[in-house]
Amino acid sequence: MVLACPRDCYDTCIFDSNYRPLNMFPVNGFTCARGRADLRRNGVNRIESPMIEGREVSLEEALDYVSRIIMEVRKRDPSRIIHVDYDGNQGLLTWYYPARLWNALGASQTDYSICSAEGHAAIAAHYGTSFGALPSEFPRYGAAVFWGVPASVSFIHGWAALRKAHRVVIDVRMSDAAKKADESLIVRPGGDVFLAIGVIKELIKSGRVVGDVEGLEDLRRFVDGYGEAELSEYSGVGWDKVRWLAEYYSERRPLTLIGFALGRSVNGGDAIALISLIPALLGMERGFYYSNSMGWGIDFNYLRGMHASRPGRVVGMAEVGYEVEKGSFDLMFVWNANPLHSLPGADRIREAVEEGRLRLVVHDPHWSETAKLANVVLPAPTFLEKVDVIYSYWHEYLILSEPREKPIGIPETALVREVGRRVLGSHPLIEEDPMHAVDVAIRGTGVTLAELMERKVVPIRHRPNPRRPTVHPLPKPSPPPLDATLVFTSHPLYTNSQFKEIYGRPEPILYTHDVEGIVEVESKFGKVKVKAVKDVGTPSGVVWMHKSALIDLDGRPINSLIGPEKGRYGGTPLLNGVSVKIRRVE
Repeated sequence: MVLACPRDCYDTCIFDSNYRPLNMFPVNGFTCARGRADLRRNGVNRIESPMIEGREVSLEEALDYVSRIIMEVRKRDPSRIIHVDYDGNQGLLTWYYPARLWNALGASQTDYSICSAEGHAAIAAHYGTSFGALPSEFPRYGAAVFWGVPASVSFIHGWAALRKAHRVVIDVRMSDAAKKADESLIVRPGGDVFLAIGVIKELIKSGRVVGDVEGLEDLRRFVDGYGEAELSEYSGVGWDKVRWLAEYYSERRPLTLIGFALGRSVNGGDAIALISLIPALLGMERGFYYSNSMGWGIDFNYLRGMHASRPGRVVGMAEVGYEVEKGSFDLMFVWNANPLHSLPGADRIREAVEEGRLRLVVHDPHWSETAKLANVVLPAPTFLEKVDVIYSYWHEYLILSEPREKPIGIPETALVREVGRRVLGSHPLIEEDPMHAVDVAIRGTGVTLAELMERKVVPIRHRPNPRRPTVHPLPKPSPPPLDATLVFTSHPLYTNSQFKEIYGRPEPILYTHDVEGIVEVESKFGKVKVKAVKDVGTPSGVVWMHKSALIDLDGRPINSLIGPEKGRYGGTPLLNGVSVKIRRVE
């Protein structure tokens, strides 16, 4: 028996039945603070019984009640139901499979854009795929550039795999990774694209471009349209450093690791697109790494039932809170996510539920902020309590993760069947055995379900073939914000909003260059109250918070500050880069 950590994390650690990380590459026998805490967390802050409006009920009563609400709203307009789910657990049966119920109903869904969609779409626009280097290839590189990746905190196995390499970190502040790197460059928020333009300009100017890339003349004309002074101003990096980075790329030929956070920033898609092209200009095949999840050959759409039914409407994750405010939905069903903590404009969701304009149903193992707000709460088992099939952003293993703890609640697959039977009667998407659906969905990986059931951990055999890279579409960047820019980063003890049960509810701290005390932070979309702390590694014009601390001192979601703006390529909300004003309060 093995288990796999299914969290929103590159590393996807694999454990034996005693919950010890396997001593196999690239897990290498170690895990993070969250992985070490999961056994303790499993029995803390659990939702143990269904609740309707604060009243404990039986599971049958709760399922009947939820089904009646669904039928009531569906009768008027099924698109007025929206399901909100994301990557609290990336198991194929936990995250993807349950969506087939809502697609069969014709409900609305999100576009799943909040994390990595912008970068996947931007890189694929140039290569036809976002698939990059494999873990086995990391140690071959003698140099690496971590561009917007706080890897020493959020990608510890990738950081360790490159421990012998000369490491350069590019970030908007002196992060933990920047402090530990051999070299670091601090760039303005929204300025990464201009640094990439400068590097490419220098490579072309010095005759170092040797790669077979379509549209090189168009790229030359584009970068020639920017002067050195302009690029230095917009990037925040002096031209001597830009030239040094270009020479570093040419002489050291580093692996380039590109962070998800870039895609959530101003000019983020354009930045990721150009950064990914730098290795191609030097003739390096797959000389970058972003995330390989879209290249494994897993048919996520089949799991979601998209082959047989379609959602009534697709809403950008940047816009869900604002659509709720407009009255677009009567019912929101949430699983595998904590939108009150994470979605832009989450205060609009809270207000709509509190005022009775939106009914909220949550299926969750733990009492999250969203579960505490819900009208109906359904208990769910954790990954330690159920069978699932897990994949990784990074390494190439599929894992059959099996339970080691007694389950609490109703698993997602059973919930789909029970609600589907009550609301739809019979439907092929609901009647298909979940493991058969997985078997169909993973055929493109080159792994069969029978093989996975026998071996438990099986390497994926599929590798997409990138096309000849093209420089098009060329970027359309805008100047970086002039006001203080708010950005978010990972905390080593938390995975987004998870693990508060073990490590405590994090205080909402805003790290600044020169402000401290209790402050109001205001954007054009909202205002929150937090504690400001000076940080010597934070440059002027940048303020930042940990993603685990997104509820303010008065209980308001920090993401109330974030508007519905989204990226050019994948529609990712611009979480990193909102302009804010800060005012001390007594």
